Amino acid sequence: MLKKNIKLALVIFIGWSIKDYFSHGEIQWGDSLLYAGIVFVVYFIMDWTQEPYDWSKHKR
Repeated sequence: MLKKNIKLALVIFIGWSIKDYFSHGEIQWGDSLLYAGIVFVVYFIMDWTQEPYDWSKHKR
């Protein structure tokens, strides 16, 4: 779960950096890191909510 989210955030970071370089001629590192961080957090929360909770582990 975590590896998949890190890979996705890294792809977003690289893609956004390449887009900045070709469109503006310079890379806005803060923007690239911010977007990659937001994507990581959103997908991490989405994956975390998809895992079912084991309700039987608290029963005796």
